[in-house]
Amino acid sequence: MEQKSVTIIETYEQLKAISDPLRTKMLIYLVEQPYTVHMLANELNLSRAKILYHIRELEKHGIIKLVRKEERGGNILKYYQAVARGFIPADHLLNYVESKDATRQSFLEVLDRAKTRVLTAPEETFELHSSNVEEWTNLSLQTEFAVSKEKFLEFTQKYRELLETLKNMDTEEEKQHYYLMTTAFQIEEPIFKKKN
Repeated sequence: MEQKSVTIIETYEQLKAISDPLRTKMLIYLVEQPYTVHMLANELNLSRAKILYHIRELEKHGIIKLVRKEERGGNILKYYQAVARGFIPADHLLNYVESKDATRQSFLEVLDRAKTRVLTAPEETFELHSSNVEEWTNLSLQTEFAVSKEKFLEFTQKYRELLETLKNMDTEEEKQHYYLMTTAFQIEEPIFKKKN
């Protein structure tokens, strides 16, 4: 199935469907690859009946779709996948509380998924071969800064362009797979205090 990069959520019913915390958690998996109800139930440690209910709700609102069926041992396995890698509410839905809730929940699930990726990464991922950070093949940092909204938007645009450049690099060298997770949002006050 060809996944869209981003789908615009157009209806309040769709927005409600994705603002549920469990459905958001399920979507994190379904964005990555197809899953059956049984596979999701195992991943999330929940009953198949509960997962099936939420799968039907997501499918009914066009958030996920059935991508393939397999027969195995007399059973038909149905694989579902998200129709896009990301979901953004349309402008007319932005003032609903569900829009804010869905966005916050999405951030939390992305962070949780990143933790899982760290825990399951190969051991060599964390080996350091130099004290020079510029030679490291991993990156973990957090920072806080104060800039105007316009400057921040300018930066995020350049950052997205840089990511696209990196993803589209076609080299003859042996390629390694890397996972990159980024979150950025406005805060009320910094926790990293500057020394006077």
